[in-house]
Amino acid sequence: MNPVTISSPIAEEANKRLVANGYPPGTKPSLFSRQLIDRAIQKKLEKIWLWALPADVEEFLRAGFLLEGSLFRGNYEEFAVSLAYYVSETRGYSDKLQAEKEIIHSVRTRPIKPSQSLPSGFELKLLNETFAPQISQLLTRVFASYPTPVENPHYVRSLIQEGNIFAGAFLQERLIGLSAAYLDPILNRCEMTDCATLEEYRGYSLSERLLWILEQEVQKRGAFNIYTLARAQSYGMNRVFHKLGYKYQGQLVNNCHIAGSFQDMNLWIRL
Repeated sequence: MNPVTISSPIAEEANKRLVANGYPPGTKPSLFSRQLIDRAIQKKLEKIWLWALPADVEEFLRAGFLLEGSLFRGNYEEFAVSLAYYVSETRGYSDKLQAEKEIIHSVRTRPIKPSQSLPSGFELKLLNETFAPQISQLLTRVFASYPTPVENPHYVRSLIQEGNIFAGAFLQERLIGLSAAYLDPILNRCEMTDCATLEEYRGYSLSERLLWILEQEVQKRGAFNIYTLARAQSYGMNRVFHKLGYKYQGQLVNNCHIAGSFQDMNLWIRL
């Protein structure tokens, strides 16, 4: 992989974390680990989130990183392993892990029922950049906080202009539900994200329907490894991804600030 295609680690102040989506070929994990830790300390960040090559995992673990998940669907050499380093010991502790484990167990064991037909008047469609203000309004209404600046319509518009895909559910021309697909052609992956439905319209399987539409659109653009990060405390969203055929692949502790607090995120991949 060309070294220039790997972006530099990103310091996210809102999430108090340093994100490294891979690293150039020939990188020494021991040296890179030290660089990441030093930078996180300098920036007063609490967590390092690193996507690593399988062959390098053992060396990163020796440097103090922890294994939290993977995108494995087979044996391949990609940045498919999710590692974490906790600069702050408190950030690496979650008192919700047992309850979240029980949620996953329930999600996996409860019978899956087919979705009912959508009532008349609902419309599902892909969204272009003109819908950016409505997307921002919906996300800020559903979530008390969000890992990215979705409250800014210009930011949302830039996401669509960069090739990310949004789909929405409407009732009488009002946006009431949303899901998105963020494509990463460099790392050959696609994150299904931004799932939000106004509370009064939940129960119609809108996220499930929108995600299915998005998956069809993603497939038109290439063979991407599709995955998602679902809030571990959200029974509904974890249930949706399980129902769609995603496989649970790990949990990222206190990974981002969403819905008013730092939350654990479950990693699911599309089989």
